[in-house]
Amino acid sequence: MCIFMLSDIYINDETPQEDHADAIGVFYNNQCIGWEYYNNNLVIIPTIGNDGDNPQYPSTGDSISFHLYDDSQDLILNLQTANDIPLWTLNQWPTLSYLYACSYNLEINEQGECPSSCVYDPNIDGSIDLLDIISLINMILNCSNCDLECGNIVEDSEINIQDILTILEIILDD
Repeated sequence: MCIFMLSDIYINDETPQEDHADAIGVFYNNQCIGWEYYNNNLVIIPTIGNDGDNPQYPSTGDSISFHLYDDSQDLILNLQTANDIPLWTLNQWPTLSYLYACSYNLEINEQGECPSSCVYDPNIDGSIDLLDIISLINMILNCSNCDLECGNIVEDSEINIQDILTILEIILDD
């Protein structure tokens, strides 16, 4: 058994819901090895491991991942941190702080924060799709003083083909 203690957990810079709403799971090879509901900013998750007869469970030194179920959106999001996620280790109590789940499973930035949703969803319809590419093309062709926060994915102070290609890559990866 390895018991993880998590604190300072955020979904798009907001704390998760309590009262058996949002839950956090620990996964090894896409298999849940332990989970717990979010509770008052401290979550303790016991996880199971390989006792010698169960190779489907992690052994000391194996990589694991964390996911958060966001009940309000009915989504499972990756939990990430600016620090390294510790390896699964028998009889240990690793502590992790500042875990972030971002909309669309976007990567956290260098400051350890989720990017604004409108950066990747410039038409702000709740999904990353072809309509966002059309919205970016419209901005490129028709805007001289457009808001560069929404749609400026590569953060180069302008909306251009690089932003379109990045959204296209996200769409094709889904």
